[in-house]
Amino acid sequence: MGKRMIPMYQRILNEIETKIRIYPDYADLHNQLGLLLMKEGNPKKAKRHFLKALQLNPKYQEARFNLGFLHIKEKCWEEAEEIFLAESERNGKDGFLQHVLGQCYLRTGRRREAAARIRKALRLHPSYRDCYQDSYQKKGGTRGKEISLAQEAERVLEKICLDYQETHFHNFVGLYLAKQGKFNQAIQELQRAAKRQPGQALFHSNLGTVYYRQGAYDKAIEAFRKALKIDPLCGAGYADLSYVYGLKGQTQKALRYMERAAQLNPRYADLHYNLALLYSDRNRVEDAIAELRKALRVNSNYLFARINLAVLYEDQKNLRAARREYRKVLQVTPEDEHVRSRLENIS
Repeated sequence: MGKRMIPMYQRILNEIETKIRIYPDYADLHNQLGLLLMKEGNPKKAKRHFLKALQLNPKYQEARFNLGFLHIKEKCWEEAEEIFLAESERNGKDGFLQHVLGQCYLRTGRRREAAARIRKALRLHPSYRDCYQDSYQKKGGTRGKEISLAQEAERVLEKICLDYQETHFHNFVGLYLAKQGKFNQAIQELQRAAKRQPGQALFHSNLGTVYYRQGAYDKAIEAFRKALKIDPLCGAGYADLSYVYGLKGQTQKALRYMERAAQLNPRYADLHYNLALLYSDRNRVEDAIAELRKALRVNSNYLFARINLAVLYEDQKNLRAARREYRKVLQVTPEDEHVRSRLENIS
C-alpha cells in the first residue's frame, strides 16, 4: 500500500485517531487505524494497532489476517505461519487459508507440506487452479529454466497481501463514508473493493446495502444478486432482496425471498417476524401466526411479534388466545397503555 494518501483518507485517519483517544478499548477502531496506517506506509505503527485489536478481541479474524500479512511483508515467515496455521485449524474448509499456507511453505522450501496445502486449496476453491498454472510454469526462451518456486511464491504472497489489505481498506472506508451519508464516495470505495476481489460476496453485499440506503433499488438488487450467486446459502442476502422488492411494491418477490431467508436462518427471529408481516398483507393469517410463533420461540421477549400475534388472534375472534398474549406483553411493559386498552376491550 502506498505512502501518499489522498486528503479524504488522511481526514478519516485523523478522525479514527481521535475516536481511539475517546474509546481506547474498541477493537474495530484499532483494526481500522491499522489499515489506514498501512495505506500511509507506516507498518510498524500499524502492527501495534493490529496487536491491540487482538488483545481486546482475540477472536477478531480480520485483525489476525492483517497482522499475518504484515508479517509476510516483513518476511517474518514463522510468525505468519503461526497465525495462518491457527486460523486453518479453526476453519479447515477455508480455501484461501490453505492457499496462503501453501505459498508460505513454498517460500520456505517445504515442498511436501506446500503440495498438501495446495491440493486442499484447489479442492475447496477450484478457481485457484489458474493461479498455479500461470505462476509455476516454465520460463520461455532458450534456457528453459524453471522459475524458482521460492521466488515466485514470494511474488504471489505479495499480491495476496496487497489484494487483501487494499480490499478491506476500501471496504472499511466505503462503509465509514456511508454512515456519514456520503453515498457517492462510499459507492466508489466499495466498487474498488468488489473489483479487487470479485469472488467475495461480502463486498457486493455491502455495495448493495449502500445502493439501498441511497434509494437506487435496481442497482441494489443487482449487487445483492451478485453476492447470492457467489454464496447462495447466505440467508441475509435473500432478506436484503426481500426488503428492496418490498419497497418497490413487488410483494410476491419480497415474500419469496423472505421465505428463503427464514428457511436458511431459522434462529433469526426478525426474519420470521418480517415473513409474518408479508403473509398478513396477503391475508394468509394462519401462515402469519405460525411465523410469529416461530419468532417468539427464538425470542420470547419479542414484543412486536407478540402484539401482532395477539391482534391476529383478536381478528380471528380467538379472544382467549389474544388475552393471553396481551397479558404476556404487559408482564414485560406494564406501562403500555395501548396494549392495556386492547386487553380491556376484549375482556
